[in-house]
Amino acid sequence: MNLLINEPPLQVLPTLATKIGLNNAIVVQQVHYWLRISNNIRDGQAWVYKSIDEWAEQFPFYSKRTVQRIIAELESKEILVVGNFNKLKFDRTKWYRIDYEKLENLCNGALRQNDIIEDDNLSLRNAPNCLNESRQNDVMDNDKMAVSEHDKMAVPITREYTENTTENTTDKKKSRKQVYDESSVHYQLAKLLYEKILADDPSFKEPNLQTWSDHIRLMMERDGRTAEQIEYLIEWSQNHTFWNSHILSTKKLREKATTLIKQIKAENEKKSAPIKYNNGRTEILPEWFNKRDQQEPQTTEQQNETIDFEVERQKILAKLEG
Repeated sequence: MNLLINEPPLQVLPTLATKIGLNNAIVVQQVHYWLRISNNIRDGQAWVYKSIDEWAEQFPFYSKRTVQRIIAELESKEILVVGNFNKLKFDRTKWYRIDYEKLENLCNGALRQNDIIEDDNLSLRNAPNCLNESRQNDVMDNDKMAVSEHDKMAVPITREYTENTTENTTDKKKSRKQVYDESSVHYQLAKLLYEKILADDPSFKEPNLQTWSDHIRLMMERDGRTAEQIEYLIEWSQNHTFWNSHILSTKKLREKATTLIKQIKAENEKKSAPIKYNNGRTEILPEWFNKRDQQEPQTTEQQNETIDFEVERQKILAKLEG
């Protein structure tokens, strides 16, 4: 029968469900599962990150809005601790870990040494019994393949950007039109360019960000641009007095990327080059010019003397003719 367990099950203990609610218990149990296999270590803690769409895929029986509400409630109760270790400043993907001490207090259960995960040297050692006893998905010893497949989904835009997101786009490429999640790196970069343009021109018509996202994908997959490079090109071009009126789409950004990079390099080299002065005629100032401020004040008689400029002019002409 299709309703029998032939896939990794989602499990939750009644004790946990009683303390924090069934929906909350299901979600926090799944977060605990991902934390146990997470390699994302920050501040001595294991963290897990996913976009809201990827979290929704974990719970197909919930709507996306319901998943958002449950996660928000767990955040407000401080059961889920929120972090941000993203590489790009526009990336708002949330990182999560569980406050096991707070959860333990809620469960009112003493830790039993035998229930502690032996191989875990991080904060997961403090996971309360109401989580550890379930040992989610461990009931299937041959479930390594399922774990790896699920792990592939835990890759929002915070991954290493030098790699192409082939695992995220393999299934999408099968369809004629690729749809980009709002949390994807392609969509976020497309949105960044739109927001920069909009800041200068509030009347700029909102583009099809899905189409714009596709050009970003092509820049990364075909042209070999990294997300950091594309972000820099967007920032630089939109702060440039010439290019900010010419780069008005991701398509144009892709077309002019090489030109932009050459100009950026040229300008940087010009800034770093030593200053060279043109060789020209050196004017030697007369001695009196440097001592003009040191001259003694004239007497009244000297000030009253009338200078005959014509006589002085004739003297100068005579010297030049001689």
